[in-house]
Amino acid sequence: MKGLAASKKKVDEFSIKNPNYTIIHDNLKDMSQVTSSQTYQKGSWILHMLRGVVGTDNFWKGIKAYYKKYQNLNATTTDFRKEMELASGMDLTTFFDQWLYKSGALKIYGTWQFSNRKKEVTLSLNQIQKEVSLFKMPIQVAIYLPNQAKPLLKTVDLNNKTVVVSFPLDAEPDKIVLDPDAWVLMDATL
Repeated sequence: MKGLAASKKKVDEFSIKNPNYTIIHDNLKDMSQVTSSQTYQKGSWILHMLRGVVGTDNFWKGIKAYYKKYQNLNATTTDFRKEMELASGMDLTTFFDQWLYKSGALKIYGTWQFSNRKKEVTLSLNQIQKEVSLFKMPIQVAIYLPNQAKPLLKTVDLNNKTVVVSFPLDAEPDKIVLDPDAWVLMDATL
């Protein structure tokens, strides 16, 4: 996780200086702008997130199929996306569009409340990034319960500016952590 944190710091620093930079762009007049540190730092994060979205087995299945089909040939991002879609059975258009063709990253402000009467926790996640449009991403949530060694893991589909979900629980959580395994390039406050 130290490597991911260091990479995220570099992505954030670059984004502050270059808020409109996108990994893929149409301006090829200045070839010095085709690649940058962001291409590699954010690009590696995008591959990491893709693996989180499609699953490790599907990710490697897609990577192998892509290399087998395009080794020593020219290929596009669309070619790569199609191979990953075939491997995973998922439509990845939105994922690729939001992370490669748009600037910025996900920023979440969240809150949670436990209802003893209903025996449930309600989690509210709000996208607060200003520089980009809304993201659609699955976000893992770790719910730490009293006297339990391992957290209860749930996935929340972040698909609107605000998402509110409830989970039945017998006791009030000690804490709740968003993205405990660092699968998503984001800043989150909960």
